Amino acid sequence: MKLHSYSFPIETERLYFRPLSHEDVPAWTTFFINNPNLHFVGVTDQKAPELQSEIWIDRQMKRYDETGIGILAACDKQSHRLVGNAGIIWRDDILGKPEFEIGYSVIPELWGQGLASEMAIALKQYFIHQQISNRVVSIIHIDNVGSQQVALKNGMSRGPQFEFLSSPCYLYQCEV
Repeated sequence: MKLHSYSFPIETERLYFRPLSHEDVPAWTTFFINNPNLHFVGVTDQKAPELQSEIWIDRQMKRYDETGIGILAACDKQSHRLVGNAGIIWRDDILGKPEFEIGYSVIPELWGQGLASEMAIALKQYFIHQQISNRVVSIIHIDNVGSQQVALKNGMSRGPQFEFLSSPCYLYQCEV
């Protein structure tokens, strides 16, 4: 069931967003190399980095086909380099109800540059502008303090703790 179809351009001062494609596998592979935080994004049974990248990108492409939304490539406007992923994900059942989630990930060597905050804020602004729903959430592992800070910068408040993909998480939420 198509919930929404992205309308481009989606961009910030430094970044632009576009659908992921199989051509992104080599660039996104670096996300899975020496990344101690993969469990925060649900990767608990790590495979070879290139295979993990293919699985990730295939999942997003399937989401585009099924719901019209999913995680997008976040690219640097100057270099066109893939720096991370961010987007809106449809979740059928979060604490008993369907939710739209803003998700984001940055390639580890680029951490600490404010990219996650920039991506999350841009997707929330897009979400509001497109009037997708009156509520948006981010599901964040209880130990992922960096992403929790991003959610707070994005105007979200911490809600209940719950189990998601076999991990303890907080539900960050915002009425828009």
